Amino acid sequence: MSRGANAPREFLFDVLVAGEPARRQVPVACSPSGLWFDGEQVELESIFWVSRRAGLILLFARRHTLAFFGDGGDLQELARALERGTSGDTRRSILQPLASEVVVCAAGTAVTGEIAGEPVNGLYLAVFTRQGLHLFAGEGKHRVRWPVERAEEATISTGGASRPGLHLAAGDTSVTIRYLFSEEIQAVLRVARTTPAPLDPGGALEMFAKGEVTRPLPARLPEFSEAADTLQSACETAVERVRIDASIGERFDRGYFQRHFQALGEIALGPLMLRRSAALKAGSLMSAVEAMDAEQMRQDAIAAFRGVAEELARVYGNEVRHLVRAKRLDREQGERAFAQMDGPSLWEAMSKRIETLDPAFDAVLARQQLLWQRLHARDLAPPETEEAGVEEAIVAWNEEVTRLDAAYGVAGGAVLMEIAARWSDRLIPALRGLTALRGRRLSDGARLTILAIVTFFVVAALAWLARGLL
Repeated sequence: MSRGANAPREFLFDVLVAGEPARRQVPVACSPSGLWFDGEQVELESIFWVSRRAGLILLFARRHTLAFFGDGGDLQELARALERGTSGDTRRSILQPLASEVVVCAAGTAVTGEIAGEPVNGLYLAVFTRQGLHLFAGEGKHRVRWPVERAEEATISTGGASRPGLHLAAGDTSVTIRYLFSEEIQAVLRVARTTPAPLDPGGALEMFAKGEVTRPLPARLPEFSEAADTLQSACETAVERVRIDASIGERFDRGYFQRHFQALGEIALGPLMLRRSAALKAGSLMSAVEAMDAEQMRQDAIAAFRGVAEELARVYGNEVRHLVRAKRLDREQGERAFAQMDGPSLWEAMSKRIETLDPAFDAVLARQQLLWQRLHARDLAPPETEEAGVEEAIVAWNEEVTRLDAAYGVAGGAVLMEIAARWSDRLIPALRGLTALRGRRLSDGARLTILAIVTFFVVAALAWLARGLL
């Protein structure tokens, strides 16, 4: 693939091609002509599903089944490029025959076990309907009909981490399915042990799917503002907690710290406000959910909290440099004062606050994926199909976004309290120490030189005046 000025961004991912050993740190790029990885191409029109999970992307195409592992932000950027580039026609051709069964959820998965005595091991698009489980990979297909004898959530350990999984068993079928969210597993468990109602064999074949004859669902967002309110309150509390010392300068008053913490709060709140603004401008619910993408928002939050630390360093650094110049102090004295900020320990403390948000981000991501699946299933269903499952998924997603909003405000407020304590315990005392230092003094030799020069000019001036009087 040529790399011109307008070439797409190239990522480095670990890539697993179905049936092959994993390839480490492979160049990957998505252009209008296709997905390129390690010198190979996947045509975009052949892709029928892109599944986003935490830490990986599963891609299913006519002749390729791939998994990409890497940085969460890069993975989400690649996934969005793939979703923009695929038309959905291939997905319809594969999933349209299942529309009459009513899709419960669909997801990219890893499956191990046997189906009807045939070994099954690899990556599959799993489509769970009211009638059974359908697995797709390339041109291969498998099916498990409901009810099964056993259907249970399983804990699967991979690379030292435990993840939820699903185990299904009936007769000569026994499979374990990975990469499902707990919400998806619970949705499947509600139907897997139940005998489904028979399909109507005399039902008319619909010429069009619902997505082709109805408008997209409009965007519906929760009215969340708790994070903004919490951070505003935290700003005021942080200002009150700073032990201000007038000896370091009159301008270090409550107003100074009010402006300072307000700026920090706005930086911390940025990811929520920017993504909510983009979602409000979206023309459909699908676009709104994409704008509020939980994994990308997680990456934005990490960057925003790092921006808070950088803004603190900038403000404090300016104050240190100001004192060093005003009092003509040695550079080493300024460096020792700046070291009191202890950036690594500050970032470690802030990182712990960010980590408290992981359960909230994971919950939104799970509900987001389930809602996407329901919306895709809705588009493929016959026009008269009820949308109860979609409505349920919308409500659940809204609830998790609202909980994330509340958790975000708590984490951001804790960061501001940490910074207030650092000002009181470290930064203000360090500035006070600089203020108490005396500036550089001239050496004895320098003072004698200056005295000699001044004496010379005074004598010369007196001689000139005396000459004028004569």
